[in-house]
Amino acid sequence: MFIPFPWNLPVTLAANALEFFLLGTWFFYLALSLRGFFSKSPNPGNAFPLRRFAILLPAHNEENVIPMALDSLKKIDYPAGLRDLYVVADHCTDATAAIARGAGAKVIEYGGEQAAGKGHAICRATKEIIALGLYDAICFFDADSLAHPGFLMAMSTHLNRGETAIQGNEIPKNPRTNWLTKTLFVSQVIFNNFYQYPKHSFGFSATLHGKGMCFTTELMKDFPWDGNCLTEDIELQMRLVRAGVRVYFAPDAVVYDEVPSDIREHFHRSVRWAVGALETARKHVYGLWVRAIRYLDYRAFETALRLTQTYRFLLAACMTALLFVNKGHFNFLVWIFDHPHGARLTFKLLNWIPLALYPTAALLIDGTPLGYAVYYLVMILMSFVMVIPIYIGALRLKKRRRWHRTEHTSLVSIAEIVGDKT
Repeated sequence: MFIPFPWNLPVTLAANALEFFLLGTWFFYLALSLRGFFSKSPNPGNAFPLRRFAILLPAHNEENVIPMALDSLKKIDYPAGLRDLYVVADHCTDATAAIARGAGAKVIEYGGEQAAGKGHAICRATKEIIALGLYDAICFFDADSLAHPGFLMAMSTHLNRGETAIQGNEIPKNPRTNWLTKTLFVSQVIFNNFYQYPKHSFGFSATLHGKGMCFTTELMKDFPWDGNCLTEDIELQMRLVRAGVRVYFAPDAVVYDEVPSDIREHFHRSVRWAVGALETARKHVYGLWVRAIRYLDYRAFETALRLTQTYRFLLAACMTALLFVNKGHFNFLVWIFDHPHGARLTFKLLNWIPLALYPTAALLIDGTPLGYAVYYLVMILMSFVMVIPIYIGALRLKKRRRWHRTEHTSLVSIAEIVGDKT
């Protein structure tokens, strides 16, 4: 007897699998973020014996802001004999190299036919520094970033606990400039308190941010930078997790970073990050899922889940299409909203309460005026408005392989920031 194949079955299975995945991802990160509401007791540790550090600062025509960065790095509260500052002057045509030498930094200059770009510069310089055989670890900063005086002491403590890849606590240095910097500041505070710290607390791998990073020289030998990637920090993070190496978060090692004060600069930076995320996902998302399943590696699972969100708009579009095609058949998303008692109200509360609760709690924890909470709403609105243009720009940039260089203009010094904290 001929039994017709139920052609709607594959569609129903695909639709429900995708619905379950997207809803499950949302719930997973919502549950993870709840850890941010609880106290953050510091991990015990000892900075002694003190480690010897190389501090690496890449720069391309940064004469405007590099004096403040160098000043903060020289004022770090750490024995001078146990730290050396290297500035990588990458194809500079201004006074960046001269300023660095005048500040007492060791300057490595690249130019001419050598490949330009931050990734290439730090890759070559890291190899040169490691070859000296003088240092336990290398710390990475940007020309627009500032180091808290206690940064190296905190990193020495983390290294003594056996940590080999560490991301410092990144905080915007220019939050009061205008509405955009206030918006990005609130976004970063929420990210630190409800994503980065909860991941650290539960043993997941932290995300790398390009500045305020610290790696042992032994680790850097095995995992050199990829100079061809637009977001070399994210790419390195994925390789580390795929190899079973955890990236630790150091909330006590603070680095201050400039956020864009011009919406065009923010857009161009976001486009570059989107291209880097797409390239990194293409290279590593499959390998991360394989490791997560094969070794039951929960860090690889979370990292793979996060990296898969790079394709969230494609996944959402596919889910919408499958919902329409599968209309009239079972859909997990429709069922869970309609059938459990109180489901609709629960989901509404889970969606709307965080709009007020998360920014308020994050700002209270950080000691920031609560008036800044309104900029969380601005952040959400800005994200909706800019998301499609960013990804269209990312697709165009991916073809051209030429990107807009972010201009750094904030002249905030470490003395101004530390003074505000006291």
